[in-house]
Amino acid sequence: MTLDNGNLIVNKDSEEFSFKNFFENGTEGFFRSTPNGRFLTVNPSLADMLGYTSADELVGDFQDLRSQLYVIPEDRDRFLDNLEKYGKSGMEIQFKCRDGSVKWISLRARKVPVNGFGSYYIEGLIIDITSRKNIELALRESEDKFRRTFDQAPIGAAIVDLDLKFVRVNRVLCDISGYSEDELLNKKTVDLVHPDDRALAIGYIDRLLSGELDYYENDRRFVHKNGNIIWVTISMRLLRDEFGRPNSFLPMYLDITSRKNALDALEAAQNRYHAIVEDQIEQVCRHKVDGRHTFANDAYAKFFQQDKNELIGSVFQPEIPEEDKTMVENFMNGLTPQKPVTYMEHRVALPSGHIRWLRRSVRAFFDAEGKPTEYQVVARDVTERVVAEQEIRRISNEKEQYRLNLEAVFSSIPDAVLTLDPDMNVIHINRALSGFCCISDNLVPGKSLMGVAGSCDRSCFGILFKALMKKEPVIEYRLECLVSKPRKVFVVNSSLLRDHERRFKGTVLLIRDITRLANLENQVSSPSGYKNIIGKSSVMQEVYRVMDLLADVETTLLVTGESGTGKELIAEALHYGGSRANGPLIKVNCAALAENLLESELFGHVRGAFTGAVQDKIGRFEAAEGGTLFLDEVGDIPLSTQLKLLRVLERKEYERVGDSKTMKADVRVITATNVDLQKKIRQGLFREDVYYRLKVMTIQLPPLRDRSEDIPVLCQHFVNLLNFEYEKNISRVSDEVMRIFMGYQWPGNIREMRHTLEHAFILCPAGEIRTEHLPRDFNRFQGAPAPNDLRYRTKVDRESIIEAINSAGGNKAKAARQLGIDRRTLYRNLEKR
Repeated sequence: MTLDNGNLIVNKDSEEFSFKNFFENGTEGFFRSTPNGRFLTVNPSLADMLGYTSADELVGDFQDLRSQLYVIPEDRDRFLDNLEKYGKSGMEIQFKCRDGSVKWISLRARKVPVNGFGSYYIEGLIIDITSRKNIELALRESEDKFRRTFDQAPIGAAIVDLDLKFVRVNRVLCDISGYSEDELLNKKTVDLVHPDDRALAIGYIDRLLSGELDYYENDRRFVHKNGNIIWVTISMRLLRDEFGRPNSFLPMYLDITSRKNALDALEAAQNRYHAIVEDQIEQVCRHKVDGRHTFANDAYAKFFQQDKNELIGSVFQPEIPEEDKTMVENFMNGLTPQKPVTYMEHRVALPSGHIRWLRRSVRAFFDAEGKPTEYQVVARDVTERVVAEQEIRRISNEKEQYRLNLEAVFSSIPDAVLTLDPDMNVIHINRALSGFCCISDNLVPGKSLMGVAGSCDRSCFGILFKALMKKEPVIEYRLECLVSKPRKVFVVNSSLLRDHERRFKGTVLLIRDITRLANLENQVSSPSGYKNIIGKSSVMQEVYRVMDLLADVETTLLVTGESGTGKELIAEALHYGGSRANGPLIKVNCAALAENLLESELFGHVRGAFTGAVQDKIGRFEAAEGGTLFLDEVGDIPLSTQLKLLRVLERKEYERVGDSKTMKADVRVITATNVDLQKKIRQGLFREDVYYRLKVMTIQLPPLRDRSEDIPVLCQHFVNLLNFEYEKNISRVSDEVMRIFMGYQWPGNIREMRHTLEHAFILCPAGEIRTEHLPRDFNRFQGAPAPNDLRYRTKVDRESIIEAINSAGGNKAKAARQLGIDRRTLYRNLEKR
């Protein structure tokens, strides 16, 4: 290779021809120029990068590197001066494109001596780094964008303090160095540098600190964790605080080991072609217009699962999916002698059936008539990048949809929602809050709740303080707003907000208006009942007396009675009427849970405790902490769980399934059953010690047939309740219906009565409920004797009493039920006769 009057003369030997072949078809920009910067030869990639239709437009006197391309002339002078002084130079600078736009490029060049003439030419590499520069700008724009871009940057990045110690690193740097993030954070940046290069690296850092340099970039050897030597391009910038004082470095690392090895191989003329073309990871091939291959490298043959030797001279066309064929054909048909190179991305189907994405650079060769004769293709598998981009778009779309869905949910739910950060600044409110809170108009996202003006008594602020300061949730806290007229009663729940790393980020407050329910409770807490339990019979009065004694007593309670008699209502009345009213009431139907799940439901489990336990789960005892746990159908608990239940009842201790840590239970336990537990003990199905621990106190709920005097009161209660639920105006049940109800045995007890009246409400348009509105099962009671409601019957003749006693086999209680009177009335009538 020689210079003749400033023109480069290329010898047509095989190795130079191989380099020229790579030079013309590489995906990066290459050039050769005279010492004063005039281009001698430019590859098509560089011309395309700068917006020119062909390389010829940049060559010769038409384009002077020293005056035309550089945006900042000082950059040009400094680059050429360093080249003259050191024999090589590298900078990140801005180039002008043909259309006037500006691109950031990484320009690396070296002096190449010409043997025998004492002169040299410049050989250089140009890489478009506009995208990377945009990333650096984004890193300086905002902390949020910094974190996202830093962690997802496609090159190694780090933040280094003034002592050169890593403060933060991204995943790519870990991959480059072989060290984990924790390992790097215990190192200095110079610890990674090859010992022979450390002095040079420290020298550049000193020049940054002294202000001599604002930025530098050079190639450097790193020592990988496994001991291998790798080459990286490191670019480092000094960051300053708002006062201009240095506070840290921002280095970026690009693994150029492969490229460095390739360039080293280029310098060895004997291996130039093999290193760049044959062994590179890009797929390179040449083929005629008819598809016959004239060349294929190992990467091409391996990718398409073909035998390299069999490819040469044969026709092979990669299978392109139908959706991409038209696009590929348009690109190929657009090649002309004036524009012989094109770039495209499309899918190909491999012989194995897998679909991969390729980025292909295609160069066409034309004959003297302008017809294509041969194509050279350089391709790279970009499947991972394309799939990652598609996944990012999908996730972005999903997140946006989730956000819109959450906005819709927040806007439509009837409960008020208020979210706050740890400093009590408002994050979000929904529309429903305006109907709940007198200061809602002053609640603005970003504004502190403490500075909101208004007449609010701020009674709910204590709940927020507990959630924010103690970082504890609040469950079913009931409060009355003293400001609103008429009065309003709310139930407030507060949950903690955490980010993906479980760090505390605030709280969300849910407010539910239960004013109408509270008013209804006040209605049912009348002389006709006790709290939310309806009934004024003597047997129920005895139940109420016991409940008053148990309201603030922490002992275990066993509630027995037939199904439908209201055992769950007893638990609710004791909970909300006692000292634990502000705590949770957790209900468990022991019969509804599978035997192998009951223990986990009651006590919780830890991850890995059994198959399917993929995460920790709290149990019902832990959920009821500070409140009440109601165990319904306790007679159905398996023997294996009864022993653990006994330990909780006696010692207030338990362990989660699969955990050895003992937990304390501050829980009041109320149990209920409709079976004979003593019979189960005799059958060996229930532990006797558990039974006696449960029945410290017992409430026996009578069936409805034993408290018939409560039937009219219950009827009116359910009529009022169902009027509210069905938005109807039904005044009462007819006398005929009442007569039937008084004579019916009610095997399903109060639950059956409610469902019977609900059936009647559906059929009855208004007015009063009549017999035709009752279920068919009640038809046989029509036409029975006169009603036995105590409102109608207080005296019975002696003959009827004797007949009823005989019919009941001497059982006076049963005889009284048949007559529609209570036992006292029966005895009183017997005494009078």
